[in-house]
This record gives sequence, C-alpha cells and structure tokens, in this order.
Amino acid sequence: MTLTSLKKRTMKMTINELCRQGAEMLEDAGRENAGFDARCLLEYLLEINTTQYMLRRSDKADTKLFNEYMRLIRRRATGEPLQYILGKWEFMDGEFYVGEGVLIPRPETELLVDFAVDFLKNRENPIVIDLCSGSGCIAISVAKAIKKAEVYAVEKYDDAFSYLQKNILHNRVNNVTAVKGDIFDNSLLNDIKPDLILSNPPYIRSEDLPFLQQEVRREPATALDGGRDGYDFYRVLASDWLQRLPKGGAMAVECAEDQADEISQMFFLSRSSVNTINDLSGFPRVVTAVK
Repeated sequence: MTLTSLKKRTMKMTINELCRQGAEMLEDAGRENAGFDARCLLEYLLEINTTQYMLRRSDKADTKLFNEYMRLIRRRATGEPLQYILGKWEFMDGEFYVGEGVLIPRPETELLVDFAVDFLKNRENPIVIDLCSGSGCIAISVAKAIKKAEVYAVEKYDDAFSYLQKNILHNRVNNVTAVKGDIFDNSLLNDIKPDLILSNPPYIRSEDLPFLQQEVRREPATALDGGRDGYDFYRVLASDWLQRLPKGGAMAVECAEDQADEISQMFFLSRSSVNTINDLSGFPRVVTAVK
C-alpha cells in the first residue's frame, strides 16, 4: 500500500491500525522487531507509555499524527537506530540521552555494573575509573548505586563527551567527573589511585566493520573499531591501566564472546586473578582481573 492510499484512510484509522501499518512498513524494509519499534515510535509521538497506549489504541489518528509518524517510520526503515530517533534510551534504572556520535547502551553491559556494585559494596569511599565512557551509562549507574564512590568517566571524542556531560546532569549524579582524554595517554589520571577500573572499549576487528548490521554501522566507528585484531584497547588496559591498581583492586571489561580467552591471558600475565562472566546466552562477555 502506498503512502498516498494510506493517507486517504487516515481519518478512519485508529491509533492501533496506524501502528500496524507502521510495523508492516518496517517489516517490508527488513527491520527486526518491527512491531516493537513501530509502537515505540508512536508512543514517542503521543508522549505516552505502553499502558496508556493500550487505553488509547481505539482513538482516531488525525492527519498530523499520520504525517509525523510516517516521517519517523521512514527514518527507521532506512536503518537509523530506534534509540537515535527517540533520543533517549533506558539502561538499568536510568535514562540516557543518545544520538549520532555515541554508542547505544546495551543490556549485556549491565554485567559490568553488576560486578562493580558487588565488588564495591563493602568498600569505604572507593575510587572508580570508567574508560571509553561514551554515554556514561556505566559510570553513572555505578555512581547511583554506590553513592560514596568517586567516579571518573573518561571519553576522548567530542560528540560522545557532550552526551556524557548531558547524562551526568540528567541523572543528577554529583559523584561523577567527566574527563576528556585518550586512554592511550599514559599520563592520563596518573595521580588517581583507583580501586576499580571498568571499560566497554571498542573491540570489533577493523575488517569486520563493513559487515555489521546496518543499524550498528550508524553508530560511531570510533566506539567500535578495536584495531586489526580487535585487541588494541585491551593491550593498553593490560599493560598500563591494570598496573595502576593496588593489591586487591580490580578491572572489569566487556568483550566479544570469542575474545575472553585472549584477554584473560593478557590479564593473567599481569599477575592478576582472572575470571569471566557469562551473558544470558551463556557466552563469556566480561573479563575480570583482581590484583
């Protein structure tokens, strides 16, 4: 069905019927989770939640809503990430601004926060460094859970750093400090003595970037590209940052499911006790090292 014929039906169309049409268009464009995305976009325009949508789904959709909704559906159909269109995304118990230039928070990254909270819960005034912080979802979530922690969120790139600062304000955390810097700079934060270092660094092999999902390719390559073999950032984490930890301090990093063994070996060579944490599918997604 063309947009023109759809528009002629608008005055007779309910909100729920409009949502179904949006889902069909996304399915035709090959988008996964088309029904979920279509509903999210409609709820966004109507400024309602899912419960309110269920109560209003029999309401009539007017022409203005139709036009605005089709504009968003077309953006999503061309592969623009849902999260970028909405402008915000939830992570754990927080809401984070996202858009072009910053990595979208993902559920598996919650494993890093869970480890951090468990590791820090009995420590007095711990110091935490979050490297390659991006949106700040890790640093901010840890700071909210461990209110006595002093958290430094390090980000190199301007666009992502802007989102980091915005999310610190939006989540009203006063124990997170945004630090503009490159983790390959061995003078960065060298006067800080952390109890815990966290990172979800770029870890995709450079040659694999063109073959990622269309939505993922819309995210910044700087947040994805881990170098020729995908381990560039883990090498500096093991050779420089891990050495900064005191005895009993820890590092935890996210990785691809096939990288945990190699990273574990790097951390083991630094005389650390190394473990892995599996995601819900049973794949190792986090490597931890305790000095």
